[in-house]
Amino acid sequence: MSHISIIVKPTLACNIRCGHCYHGHSNPDETMSLGTLERMIRVASEEYESAWFVWHGGEPLLLPLKFYKKAIELQERYFGKGSFRVSNTIQTNGILLDKKIANFCKENKINIGVSYEGPCNDVLRSRTADVQKNIDMMRKGEHMFSVSSTICRGTVKDMKRIYDGTVKNGIALSLSPVVCSGSATPEMIPDADGYADACVSLFDEWLYDTNAEMPLMPFLQYMMSALGEPSPSDCSHSSCLMKWISVYPNGDLYPCGKGCPPEFRLCNIADIEHLSDAFRTDAMKDMFVRSIERRERCRNGCDIFAHCNGGCSMDALSEGSMSDNGGASCRTFKKVFSHIRDVTNDILDNRRDLSRYNRFVREAVVGKLVNPKMMSI
Repeated sequence: MSHISIIVKPTLACNIRCGHCYHGHSNPDETMSLGTLERMIRVASEEYESAWFVWHGGEPLLLPLKFYKKAIELQERYFGKGSFRVSNTIQTNGILLDKKIANFCKENKINIGVSYEGPCNDVLRSRTADVQKNIDMMRKGEHMFSVSSTICRGTVKDMKRIYDGTVKNGIALSLSPVVCSGSATPEMIPDADGYADACVSLFDEWLYDTNAEMPLMPFLQYMMSALGEPSPSDCSHSSCLMKWISVYPNGDLYPCGKGCPPEFRLCNIADIEHLSDAFRTDAMKDMFVRSIERRERCRNGCDIFAHCNGGCSMDALSEGSMSDNGGASCRTFKKVFSHIRDVTNDILDNRRDLSRYNRFVREAVVGKLVNPKMMSI
């Protein structure tokens, strides 16, 4: 098989107040053993040509640095030292980042993702000043990192401020809404239309920001999908089944890193010989059936199905049923993507002056003109 993306949760514990973290089904004080770590890496290397390990949580940096040194050592042993078969990302709240960790990640080409809402960080999290200090440290040290901001009902109105504090300061930004899973409460979930309108407004801001030196995700991905042959873009709008898997501290496997309910526990990594065995379980079959039902409804009734692939199964489940579409995530994507597609078509059809747009848009449009079959990033 070609590739697998593995969301690794080495701990479910968290070190800050957090309004939407998902802490899973096992003991939050439990940490992944070195035996489970090695088995996970070994079985992935034996079956897949390449793997992307996303170290998540909880807060993954609650584990000592020696844990990640061991992970790199095991990856080199099983995937090959210096090979291009493996990549890593650490998704952290940024509190425990320091120069030692940042330099280790830089030396080992580990991307750092920081969950941070900039000037609005205290709405969902805490210790904003500590995170900002560590972001400044990584920016000055030219480390590989980006910021992921989760938008709740209370911060929809502040998305422009979050943009100003990241992209305008040379920091790559990705936006996503809080969904009703894990410890998130209904009061945190942003209104679908209000969030979509705010996204459209922010996309237009970024579109004409000729000084923008960083991408704004997932909007750039949506534009690339609109420009090329219809293709999946971000995680929530691609066919992730059998391409992603999540490993909990005790070795339990789930099909997704989002808040999967207990009935979607696939198995334990200690009980299988091959990672793909998890995809042959009854829980996975049930998820397939429900997802196919939803996607067939989408395929037959939506003109942008090729760009969203029916959306995220876990988002649909959190909104009522994995078998149904039309929930908040569906309405949001349709409104935002349709606007970006209309803007993209206008640029192409009317030969707009590309100097009006930021460099990412210019490069995407030129790429389309050079290669009409350009695919999404």
